Amino acid sequence: MRFIHLLCLVGFLSASACDQHDSEPSAQPKSQEPASTIAKHSVSLRPDSLPYVTIKEIQPEAFAGTISAPARVDFRSQAISTAGTVVAGRVTKVYVQIGDRVKAGAPLATLTSAEAAQMRSDYARAAAEVGRAEDRRRRQLEMQRTGVGLEIERVEAETQLKQARTELERSLDFLRLLGDGAAGEVIIRAPMDSMVLKAHVSTGAAVEPGSPLFDLGEPSAAWIIADVFEKDLLLVEKGAKVVIELASLPEPIQGHVVGESAAIQTDLRRASVFIEADDPKIPLRPGMYARVSIEASTPNRIILPTAAILIKDGRETVVYVETAPNTFESRPVQVGQARSGMTPVLKGLSGGERVVVGGALLLDGEASLLL
Repeated sequence: MRFIHLLCLVGFLSASACDQHDSEPSAQPKSQEPASTIAKHSVSLRPDSLPYVTIKEIQPEAFAGTISAPARVDFRSQAISTAGTVVAGRVTKVYVQIGDRVKAGAPLATLTSAEAAQMRSDYARAAAEVGRAEDRRRRQLEMQRTGVGLEIERVEAETQLKQARTELERSLDFLRLLGDGAAGEVIIRAPMDSMVLKAHVSTGAAVEPGSPLFDLGEPSAAWIIADVFEKDLLLVEKGAKVVIELASLPEPIQGHVVGESAAIQTDLRRASVFIEADDPKIPLRPGMYARVSIEASTPNRIILPTAAILIKDGRETVVYVETAPNTFESRPVQVGQARSGMTPVLKGLSGGERVVVGGALLLDGEASLLL
């Protein structure tokens, strides 16, 4: 009987211990909620850190800035020409050197050519044949007028005259392409007022038909070509004012944008912006290096303090946007060139959003702890 009472006492004590264990709170303490990720790319701050963050509701506004870029002086594509020959020959004399300025029609070189002699001989023979064909036609017309000529002979004489004139025109076209000279001599002349950029031949050199002899450029048709980053092209407008610095000139000169290339240089992510000097009398020589500052006036553009914009891993540019109270999201953006501590945002933000303009580094530090 005593043994049964002992078993009941042990069961009662075990049940009491289990009830006490279930009613006690967990021994593991709850951790304080630190800055934590609210959503992907989002972060919150401890209350004592919020006073160090400045938030501003942004709206599009005008931004007058400048785009700085390296540049060079070059000829316009339509201002470059090549002087050559249509016949094979040998150069007997060269009249110009690289850098010489020449007038239209000025002699550049002389060459001798057996083909040229043959072409001039063919022209003389064609001219003589036209004279004989004209005489035959006149005789046939006279004979027909007196009643002794035949119609078929008159028609044949007129046909021969047409053929002779066609051959003469063909020979004359060849001579026009050939250029000045007599017999086997050919004089190569400048097609326009220009500067000699390159000489492909020297005295005694043999040349083939179609070979370029000289590269020529029109001095008054030089312009400035600036290499502008792809992201800054959105800020460049036709007619924009430009300040141009040339090493050969003591003072900067003024110019304006006249166009830009449609292609982007794949390796550098730059495009060519074409600039004309306002004063056409300024001496510009192809090959000069320059530095340009292009005026960029862009209405309806988001403008942020430069300190609000962070560069991640040297590649991605981001800002922090408040999406809810004490909830911030990193937002990739595309920006233009900064000026006076302000930077235009080209893509990634809209008017009415609340952006962190002060203390962005604090937020970025908190976000990095969560990774």
